Amino acid sequence: MTNAARIDLSISIYFFSAMDLIEKVTIQGFHRSRLGDDRIHALGYREAESQQQRFMAMLDWGNLNGSSVLDLGCGYGDLRPFLAQHYQDTIYLGVDFLKEFISEAQQRYGHLPNTQFFQADFLNVGLPEVDCVIASGSLNYRSKNELHPWQTISKMWEVAQRGVILNLLNAHHFKSGALLCGYDPEQVLSFCRQLDPHASLRDDYLPDDFTIYMHK
Repeated sequence: MTNAARIDLSISIYFFSAMDLIEKVTIQGFHRSRLGDDRIHALGYREAESQQQRFMAMLDWGNLNGSSVLDLGCGYGDLRPFLAQHYQDTIYLGVDFLKEFISEAQQRYGHLPNTQFFQADFLNVGLPEVDCVIASGSLNYRSKNELHPWQTISKMWEVAQRGVILNLLNAHHFKSGALLCGYDPEQVLSFCRQLDPHASLRDDYLPDDFTIYMHK
């Protein structure tokens, strides 16, 4: 993986280089092959508890009461009821490029106030300005484009008015495969501190996962 300390932050997000078509089709095929399973396994989580632990770690970012939140790679939209449980009056926008996920998310949670779901490839489309941008596991997919994670984080930071929350697989404990890859937590933190010098890291809630918090 490219050394984060050498990433050129002058790279414009408007020349954002996304995953190629084969990589995207592979990801879609992976999830579609699991659609007959329970929704946790369809999303790629091991069990519901690990998903909830990732969500709980997000709470350390701070107060999201009354904030607009963009959830990139929202899957079935499970983050929506979690946010509603812990914060008041959040405005939630969930984006995923798998239509089956968006259809199910809309059916489950589309009735909730201030909630919208969109099918789109967030790597290539323009993103709306919101208070907080969240990526829960959606940057873990392997790509031949070594700049992919750094460009995506930069894009998130560009549209976030208050901050960014992202969690990734920890390369020190997760064995990367053909589809998913882990990251060095300190390397990711080093890159994020080029955007927010006070960016912080938490890696004590699951052995193979970590969360980065960024604020403006």
